[in-house]
Amino acid sequence: MNKTIMAKENTVKSKLTPNLHPKLLVTKYMGSKKAILDFVASELIKLTKPGDIIVDLMAGTHTIGYAMKNRCQMVANDIQRYSRVIGETLLNYNPEPRFEGVLLDTFRRFYITNARHLADIFSHGLRREQEMLSKDADTKYNWMEYREFCESYPYYLRETPALGWPEEFSLLFGHRRVEAYKTLNKLEPYSLFSLYFANSYIGVQQAAEIDSIRCAIDKLCDLWLPQRDELKHIDSYRLRCLLISALIGVINKINPGPGHWAAYQHVSDHNLKYMKGQRRQSVWDIFIDRVREFENNLLKNPSDKGPHIVMTEDYVNFMEEVHEYIRQARVVYLDPPYSQGHYSRFYHLIETLVLYDYPEIAFAGRYRVNRHQSPFAHKEKVASAIGKVCEIAREGNAWLVSSYSRGGVIADDKAFRKILEEYYPAKNITVKKLLSVHSKLGQANRMQTEEYLFKCKP
Repeated sequence: MNKTIMAKENTVKSKLTPNLHPKLLVTKYMGSKKAILDFVASELIKLTKPGDIIVDLMAGTHTIGYAMKNRCQMVANDIQRYSRVIGETLLNYNPEPRFEGVLLDTFRRFYITNARHLADIFSHGLRREQEMLSKDADTKYNWMEYREFCESYPYYLRETPALGWPEEFSLLFGHRRVEAYKTLNKLEPYSLFSLYFANSYIGVQQAAEIDSIRCAIDKLCDLWLPQRDELKHIDSYRLRCLLISALIGVINKINPGPGHWAAYQHVSDHNLKYMKGQRRQSVWDIFIDRVREFENNLLKNPSDKGPHIVMTEDYVNFMEEVHEYIRQARVVYLDPPYSQGHYSRFYHLIETLVLYDYPEIAFAGRYRVNRHQSPFAHKEKVASAIGKVCEIAREGNAWLVSSYSRGGVIADDKAFRKILEEYYPAKNITVKKLLSVHSKLGQANRMQTEEYLFKCKP
């Protein structure tokens, strides 16, 4: 068979396909396999039998794991902490009992206590925001006034002075006060989002609500539940993951941007009505809706093959740590970053939500200064990074299945195959292609591309 015919046969035309596999979206995510899930999962099913192990090296938001969890044993990993929280929720959480009754009542009480403290401490900013959001959104003066309110708002490590604010209010955001939060673990009231992100990615009231929900999660799951003998049957760790996952979903919904946090939207005369609409949304109300939505979906797709293993490691350390699982695995699945943009920049906000550690931040986007830099996002490092995965998968006698896309750090399927051929005979490598479209990170137009799925036989 000539190469032209082979290429044609390995290309699947883009078309709408039925939802053959379960999906549960926690947040929009670069490189998510949600849109091409059936394309990827159908190939994994061909390679596996029920009960086989799949090692998912870079699980992201665990789209593949959620689809495959009732066929295979998932051993999933990602360097980002938010991924582990999402993974424990989607792969392992059993929502019985539901988050209602005494659980919800106690949670609400913790939330209200923190929220009342913040309402007192940040009253000046909260009151001015309420005045701004209650005004008509149609006049030019109004948008300029609201922009000035947002742009001048204080935050921790702000590089320029916060003008127009009382000194006692600006001092709340000072280094000495934040250092106290870093030093004294679980200092109350929880204030991180109010001190770092108010009037950037989220509103002032929304930041206070996020802080208060995050406080209630810790107090309910880490302190209150372990002391209740009659509730020992509740998995407090995975309940905690469910609630944080729901809060991640809220932050995704209220974000005026395109589904990531690499930069925040600035107020203009064109987006004022939209921005105010986003800022008026109640974090608490959306949070309760998200918890119920996740519980309903998880009841429809319970984890019959669990508990699955979910970890947070550098991919090399992870592969060494679970080496025995890789020896038993049928498939090692690799879905690396495609672009030179680091996920730790695009998703720093939800990483900080999970860690809640009052980090040092930098640049206009207020990124964590200690964020992870992936070798898969560097042209000079990506080949050796893929090679390391190939070596360990081949040594474990597992199939290596890798997703990639045209136009990434590795230009196309030929360049990717060339890397694989350093570790596998050419006859052991096959590729399937899918015509698809990619979102361009918030730009109006979408880009047509090809998705690749490489399969390397050990």
